[in-house]
Amino acid sequence: MSRREWTFTGVCGHAGCAERFTYRYPTRRDLVSSFEVKNYSDGRWRCVRHTRPDEVLSATNRETVAELVVEQRPHGKYFGSQGATFGPGFKAFADDFPVGTKIIVTTQVVLPEDRTHG
Repeated sequence: MSRREWTFTGVCGHAGCAERFTYRYPTRRDLVSSFEVKNYSDGRWRCVRHTRPDEVLSATNRETVAELVVEQRPHGKYFGSQGATFGPGFKAFADDFPVGTKIIVTTQVVLPEDRTHG
């Protein structure tokens, strides 16, 4: 006999957004207790696009800059909460750098030229 799975499904709370999410829980108790921890009830959950909209690249928001600083923690060096960070074309391990080192990641969107006017 298979165990029942408890699911909770919702929609992004941003006006006009229809992005959906589903969380699955092995027990009803887990589902109920998740309401105390997660911030998705009463339309408060936001999709990735609406959680930090200034980080979403678009034709009008063509550049973002993120700065990561190597910090010493009790168990080693970290970029915030991670011992390593990566993205397209780079990987960095906090242990490879002295504390205080900054990694600045700039993302820039370059749109194709408008060829309808030429």
